Amino acid sequence: MKLLLTLTVAWLLGTCTSAPPDPPQDFEWTTWTSAAAGYSMEVPDVYEADVEDDGKAVFFRWGGSVPVKVYLIDIESAKDHGLWVEEEPTGDTTLAGIPAKRYDYTHCDGPFCSRIASFVVEREGQWLALEFRSEGKLNSVNQRILSSFTLLPAGDND
Repeated sequence: MKLLLTLTVAWLLGTCTSAPPDPPQDFEWTTWTSAAAGYSMEVPDVYEADVEDDGKAVFFRWGGSVPVKVYLIDIESAKDHGLWVEEEPTGDTTLAGIPAKRYDYTHCDGPFCSRIASFVVEREGQWLALEFRSEGKLNSVNQRILSSFTLLPAGDND
């Protein structure tokens, strides 16, 4: 009986998923640039940037959530963090006008899981990923962020 209860609790915790936050309603657009990861993009000015890994990872926080994140990462680190690398791509796409892969996957931190739409390109021997917390179709805010995403010239990310 104890084993059944433990398995039930583990299953319930493992299936806790949260919906993406509604996009902000009243904001201005601002340009965010990461020289460390080599990109620039427009984001709502209400998003708070939480910069990690010497600027190679940025978590944009809003409404108690992380609706957008961008990171430059190697394959082994991506595996260690449970990112897209272990998943099959859901399609070919472009990011900043160059060929990219899209991944739709579930990322779990502890008992909570989120659906993620990830757009990934190779960048100077690493992988640059623009990720949205999304149930598949991107909302209008995320579509603008995606369409505004540009790469800095190679070598400018020192």
